[in-house]
Order: sequence, then structure tokens, then C-alpha cells
Amino acid sequence: MNNGMYVYGIVTCEHAQEFGTIGIGSTPALVYTIAWNGIAAVVSASPFVVYDSLAKEKTIRDLVTHQFVIEKVMERCTILPVKFGTMVADEAAVSEFLAKGFTLLSEALQRMAGKIEVDVVATWDVSKILATLPQRAPHVLEQQRELARKGKQASIEDKIALGKAIAEALKAEKVSYVQRILQALQVRAIETCLHDLASDEMILNAAFLLEKSEEEHFSERLEVLDQELENVVNFRIVGPLPMYSFSTILLKKVDTQRLAEAKKVFDLNDDGEITHSTVRNTYHQLAQKYHPDKSNEASEQDFHRIHAAYKTLKDVSEHGLVQVEVYQWEKVAR
Repeated sequence: MNNGMYVYGIVTCEHAQEFGTIGIGSTPALVYTIAWNGIAAVVSASPFVVYDSLAKEKTIRDLVTHQFVIEKVMERCTILPVKFGTMVADEAAVSEFLAKGFTLLSEALQRMAGKIEVDVVATWDVSKILATLPQRAPHVLEQQRELARKGKQASIEDKIALGKAIAEALKAEKVSYVQRILQALQVRAIETCLHDLASDEMILNAAFLLEKSEEEHFSERLEVLDQELENVVNFRIVGPLPMYSFSTILLKKVDTQRLAEAKKVFDLNDDGEITHSTVRNTYHQLAQKYHPDKSNEASEQDFHRIHAAYKTLKDVSEHGLVQVEVYQWEKVAR
């Protein structure tokens, strides 16, 4: 199996550094930096793998190692995590990655310098909430009393109506608790991102971006909140973490097969330059010729192939074969 370079993250770095034999591999690989113009990629040599096709156990094991490496590097410096599973061919490709994304990566590193991520999960005891819900939702209490008065005469519709009222009141309670938690914690946070909820008991799964100096104050604020809501809401805090939710770096490479097919459709030479004007003009010509509404010989499938090729070539002409992006989760408005 051919070796490539596994990329863990991006740091500010003028000189080469090593972090020990802690990298992905059957035998832990040496993790080190490849620097380019003041920034560097944290990498290790690794056999090329496609994680989508690997066994779950291997993927999970490598993901744990990926996160461990990033968190070890974080002990020395600010690191922008790169998406799990990112690999390139060799050290020259790493340098190309850094050169291509230099402006974006430098700005992101400057923006995230001296900051950490702290994740907070809040769960509530639904049984305790339901037990006291009628006291805070008069319409639910009234419907319960009405159902009790009717006794055996109560209809299915009456019971369904009560169930809907309870569900709506429970939803309003959840919104109220989440707003209270966010208002208390956002005072110390620069940004907040929400993640998906894993269960009905979970009411909040959020990441908070903090200055390192604010970590202790943030924890104190969470402790106060925990005491205020101890009978209903439980908190779990994870961190400090690298900025997974706020600046995960994505390296996108155009698929060579898809590019070759697009060039074939547009009748472009393999060595020819892909320019925006060439792509646009050729697309207009092909679209006129093969549009199903304008040609009896053209099929809808032909037109879709032309349009797909155009999207691929347009993307390459505007962004190149290697594209670097910063991914961020949905942010919470302050």
C-alpha cells in the first residue's frame, strides 16, 4: 500500500518541530511539522486509506488518535484542526496545500490565537418536569381537571388534546431553560455553536469559544447555573478543546475521474488551461446545441452531463484543483 501524508492540523510555525511517535498507524508514526512561510501542517507518514470503506473499529481507532494528536499539539500552540481522514500524496502536496490556503489559514490562526473551545451538554429529568408542569401551565392543569371531571365519559379526542397541550408546554419549557443557560454562559463566550441533540433528555449540546483567560470564569458561571437548576438539569462539560466547532479546516481536491469526464464532454485537451471564459463560452455553445427544447437529437441525459461538466470545470477555473475552506457549525445569535 502506498504511503501518503496524513494531515492533523495547521499551526503557526517558523521552524520544524516534532511531537513524538503518536500518529496514526499500526506502529505509531512520528508526528512533525512541514512549514511554509510562517505556517505549518502537523503531519505523519501513513498508508493511503479511504475511511468511508474501512471497518468501523479501524475508523474509530484512527479518529481517537487524530484527536489525541491535535490535543497534544494544542499543549504547545494554537492549532486549527483539519478534518479527520485528510491525506495528500507527499510533502510537496502538503506545501501546495499551505500555499493554496495561506491567506485563509493565516487569518484563521490569527483569529483563533489564545482561544479554546469548551463543549457543554445539558440534560433534564423529564419526569420531574412533567410532575410540576401543570403548576406553570394553567391550560394544562385546566384540561387535566376537566378530564378528571368527565371520568369514564372522557373521549379519545379529550385525551389527545391533553397530550398535545402537555407536549406544547414541555417544548416551551425546554426553550425557556435553553435560553436561560445560553444567556448565562454567553456572557463569557466569544461565539457559540449548537450541535444536534442525541436524545429527548438532552436539551442543549453547545460549543463555546473562549479566551483561555476566561476558562475559569466560565466554569464558575456554569457551577452557579448547575446549583440553581440542580433538581432539574444536569451538565457535562468537555474541554478545553481545539476549535473543532469554529475552525475545522477542509481540504478539497477535485476528483481526477470527474475532471477527465468533464474535459471530455467539453472537448478540452488534458494539458490545456481551464479558464473561466473558455468554460463559459463552450458551455453556452453546448447548451444551445443539446438543450432538449431546441434539438430533437438531444436528450435530457445529455444536457445533464453537460451541466455537470460545466459545474466541475467552473469550480476548477475559479478555485483550482486544490481548495481550502474553514468549516463552522451553526452559530447562535447573541
